[in-house]
Amino acid sequence: MSNKEQLFVITSNNSNIKLSLDYEYELDRNQEYELGLKHFSVYNSIRNINEDNNKIKISTDNGVTFKTISLPPGSYEYIAINEYLSEYGGSENGKNNIEFEGNLNLNKIKLILRNKSQVDFNVENSMNALLGFDKQIYTKSTLAPNKANIENDIDVINIHCNLINGGFFNKYKRQIIYSLPTFTVPIGYRIIEKPFQTTYLPLNSFMIKDINLEIKDGKNRFIDFGNEEIVIQLHLKQIK
Repeated sequence: MSNKEQLFVITSNNSNIKLSLDYEYELDRNQEYELGLKHFSVYNSIRNINEDNNKIKISTDNGVTFKTISLPPGSYEYIAINEYLSEYGGSENGKNNIEFEGNLNLNKIKLILRNKSQVDFNVENSMNALLGFDKQIYTKSTLAPNKANIENDIDVINIHCNLINGGFFNKYKRQIIYSLPTFTVPIGYRIIEKPFQTTYLPLNSFMIKDINLEIKDGKNRFIDFGNEEIVIQLHLKQIK
């Protein structure tokens, strides 16, 4: 690769990446440069459930007693939630006493209760919003009154870079070098993004020492990939 261009390969297990080069990479001030993303990859293990939305209370004795269940932070679909709750809610004749069932046509989730089971979403750090339910006790099978938000509003991956000028998200100016949808592959599969045609943005400095990358969602929150390795390749080139 000529001195008119440079490839930066960056790996991290965190969405807030701060990298200091061994030396200051100085560019020709009589030239113009631009930067683009060549490659981004990470396993799709985005944690839609964390300590802020992982709790639910259940009863298997018609509401006499309730037990608070806390799901470990991780990547969940409603079926995975069922599997976790089955350990605490029990089952009969191969059917869980407490389970959730998706309605794709309505984008809603139905709560199914069997054998005197109840669910209370009125708990601190409740998962009610993920599943579309109100903060109340449910004593019978009910279709959620609200649409499901199992993705926790993490529907876009925005890659921010401190080295560029330009980039907006909605009305806000952001140093976004690349953006892609979140669930391009199922949970557990590797996201591999290689733009067919790289979009380049102007470089904002002729001295490169620190490279800061932030991987955030549409609400400007850092995305938690569950400590999976993130690989990013940035391509710097001189404008002809």
